Amino acid sequence: MASTPVPLGKLERSDLRAAFWRYFWTFQISWNYERMQALGFAYAMEPVLRKLFPNKEDYEAALQRHLVFFNTNPVVGAPLIIGSAIAMEEAGAPASAEGVKVALMGPLAGVGDTIIWALYNSIIMTIGASMALPPNSNILGPIFVVVMIAIPYTLVRWWQFFWAYDQGKALATSLATGTLERLTEGATILGLIVIGGFIPSIVHLVTLADYKQTLTVAGKDVTSTVAVQAQLDTILPFMLPIILTGFVYWLLKRYNLNPLWAIAIVFVIGIVGGWFGWLASALPTPAS
Repeated sequence: MASTPVPLGKLERSDLRAAFWRYFWTFQISWNYERMQALGFAYAMEPVLRKLFPNKEDYEAALQRHLVFFNTNPVVGAPLIIGSAIAMEEAGAPASAEGVKVALMGPLAGVGDTIIWALYNSIIMTIGASMALPPNSNILGPIFVVVMIAIPYTLVRWWQFFWAYDQGKALATSLATGTLERLTEGATILGLIVIGGFIPSIVHLVTLADYKQTLTVAGKDVTSTVAVQAQLDTILPFMLPIILTGFVYWLLKRYNLNPLWAIAIVFVIGIVGGWFGWLASALPTPAS
């Protein structure tokens, strides 16, 4: 079994600033449906990894580690995870760097999306729009939005990045390896629980199928139609979204399937199921 490469370089503050500004300006430019923010993450890590691993093979292996699937909130979450991952790489704990990414990207995505997109942006945009729309028609409306988005977002990102780096470095160097592994494992479990809770709100899938059953009531045969979805809900609510998510996960793990193929398979299932009237994203609304 190959040993873990030991970092040979020493990071300076200028290296960290280079990684931060790469993240700041380019993080989501290369967003894609296969690995989402992975390329932006790896690009931000690149100057740090090149400094830590001057050996070409070690550098390429380190860069490859950070090209795996990654997706979280780009304002609250991403800078914190990048800073922490840099600290773990510098401390010679690449497994912990990967564990931090997996464990935190889900929970921080939920927190960040709520705080930034649903709460803060809504308030700022509403105030700016009220200032810009007639009868006020004030140029200060868009200026207010730009200032209140650009400055706080920059400061929050900067603080998260360097705070996570300082804390991650202290954690990696002060805690015993066993403690760090248990901490990472616990965070991973928490992240999976949070992601599991998101399934019903992200995956919308119900069945429109039904079946008929004939019962004998008072000596007469009575035929009733039973909705399959209603029966599934009595057993386990959101059963179909959970099954579909588990099926995709099984494909990825069992066959090491490219995510694009998994997306294509789900696409075909949706088209075929919708065509024959078996599946839908929601039950039809009863006519009043």
